[in-house]
Amino acid sequence: MIQRALVLHRWDFQETSLLLDVFTEQNGRVRLIAKGAKRSKSPWRGLAQPFVPVKIEYKGRSDLKTLTLLEQDTQSAQIRLTGNALYSGFYLNELLQRLLPAEAEAQELFQHYWSAIAALSEAKHVEPALRRFEWQLLEHLGAAFDWYHDADTGQPLKDLEYCYFVPDHGLVSTPRHKDDKAYPVNDIERIADWDISDEHRLKQLKWIMREALHVYLGDKPLRSRELFQQRRK
Repeated sequence: MIQRALVLHRWDFQETSLLLDVFTEQNGRVRLIAKGAKRSKSPWRGLAQPFVPVKIEYKGRSDLKTLTLLEQDTQSAQIRLTGNALYSGFYLNELLQRLLPAEAEAQELFQHYWSAIAALSEAKHVEPALRRFEWQLLEHLGAAFDWYHDADTGQPLKDLEYCYFVPDHGLVSTPRHKDDKAYPVNDIERIADWDISDEHRLKQLKWIMREALHVYLGDKPLRSRELFQQRRK
């Protein structure tokens, strides 16, 4: 079956081949061998890389499949990422590699990812696109939370002045620890409506998303985040 896809990461494999981690439209994330893709005359050489919209086909029953077709997706807009947008794209790719189970159906998330990459290529500021995809990924993982109600009591937060975020649980009216960060409920309600044009609310959303994802990422650092920090020095 030929389907749309984007390469998340690639590694050298033996002398002439590549190992690809690919996000496909129909089958989610798959691991493929692209035989001969490193050869100078291989038509796959310039296509088997991140952020290039492609169509692929593969075969095999093991966890490691064999790529049989790789061609440019001429019906999709070409994506060009540079600077902060490029490092942000690497970040999204690493999130998918770390958190998306192999060969799990993720058609809606694929569309969200495609939209996020396209937004990064066009936007002057990358943060809104990153935050939106992080939330969409949490929804896909079944880890989304209610922005409007206390996760402990179910009571509306709207009558409160501040609330607190508990990872893997949600927003609550009572902090768990004395140093928990307090979020103004008015800001939380606007964030829930994706009113994040204000820099302060955008930072608040970033903190919440980072805490929410940390539960699933664990303590292993994100390589893409380290590279971005090095670039800014």
